[in-house]
Amino acid sequence: MAALAAISTLFMGQGAIGALAGSTIILALLGFAIRNVVADTLSGIALAIEAPFRIGDWIDIDTLAQGKAIEIGWRTTRLQTLDATYMILPNSQIARQRITNFSAPKREFRAQVKITLDHVLPIGKARDIMVRALGEGKSILQDPAPDVRVSSYDEGGISYTVRYWVPRFERGVDCRDEVYSLIDDALRQAGSIAPYKRIQLVNAPLPADTEPPAARPTAG
Repeated sequence: MAALAAISTLFMGQGAIGALAGSTIILALLGFAIRNVVADTLSGIALAIEAPFRIGDWIDIDTLAQGKAIEIGWRTTRLQTLDATYMILPNSQIARQRITNFSAPKREFRAQVKITLDHVLPIGKARDIMVRALGEGKSILQDPAPDVRVSSYDEGGISYTVRYWVPRFERGVDCRDEVYSLIDDALRQAGSIAPYKRIQLVNAPLPADTEPPAARPTAG
């Protein structure tokens, strides 16, 4: 009887140890599974408190996405892009990235493009041509007025930074297109003004391992 009791105790002990090990594994798996949920929820609370953006704001989340915030939840944030696509991002990922808000503190913001021209065009004349052209803009704001600054003076040409104000983020592409178009038209109308780099087309010879097409035999 004593031996039987000892054997029973031994098996019961192994069962307890096995059950404990199994429960530990289950808890570890559960902890791993809910880790992201907890992180997303805590990040959602932090975003709600700090409020780096609000519903309707156009934002850029570095390396992740760019769009308009249409819903901010505890676990996820939903964005609508300029291409009308719908993106759902975990809040824990958003919290780790740099956030640029294009709608705060005001809807309008300043953008810029770079234009490089040949040295033959004096800086004063170049600036005057571009500023007058920008004054004809309909998409960009005229108050504050756009301006042109020299950004570099290099061997290949003089680079200008054209700065202008966009009324709201979703008009950014239209505004940039208008700026380039206005400046291009003005420079062409001024005559003999070209970018510092030109594209030259040449007749490249056939590669050595390429044979010309065989001549068709003539009848007769």
